[in-house]
Amino acid sequence: MTDGGITHVVWDWNGTLFDDADALIASTIEAFARQGLPPVTPERYRALHTQPIDTFYDRLLGRAVPAPLRAELHAAFHDAYLRRRPGIGLAPDALAALRTAAEAGLTQSVLSMHPHDVLTELTERFALGPHLVRVDGQRGADAGYKRDHLAAHLRALDRTPGAVLLVGDSVDDARAAAAVGTRCVLYASGLHSGAALRAEGFPVTRTLEDALATALGPAR
Repeated sequence: MTDGGITHVVWDWNGTLFDDADALIASTIEAFARQGLPPVTPERYRALHTQPIDTFYDRLLGRAVPAPLRAELHAAFHDAYLRRRPGIGLAPDALAALRTAAEAGLTQSVLSMHPHDVLTELTERFALGPHLVRVDGQRGADAGYKRDHLAAHLRALDRTPGAVLLVGDSVDDARAAAAVGTRCVLYASGLHSGAALRAEGFPVTRTLEDALATALGPAR
């Protein structure tokens, strides 16, 4: 245990360990363009990004997205993202951060809203298994928010929330941590504006190693 009482790190996947923030933004821009909708800029994406995704699309369009158009946007996004995913790697210091956490005596896991089967395939692709005691993606229908998913993840791990650090890159990560009672440091991947992340009241860093250093302090 560190001096701060942290015994376990829960890593977010998309935009955190997996360096796909730019691909997520580009795929959304492409999806809206393919439907002939007003263009989405990276700046507008970062300013308006939220969960659930249906609410995000409403924000981007400036009105409620009709159901048929919503389905077309989802399909276009997934097509665009799947074309990009094979070329995406881990965040530049992801492996170093995983090693740092292990050397500090912390156990680690991954929690994501990404489909579970795809998530496990990706963590295996990057040979992350030795670092992780659990990997949980989304099973079944879109849960919308991460908070219940995080609570279930901690129950499965039998971890006390106050001894857990969540490292993620989104406002949804921050709100899940606040709701469940875990520590949290936000990594500025580029998915949100810096102002949006800072407004959640948790520390914000530009690297994963710095996220750990911020949480662990001198104990690192």
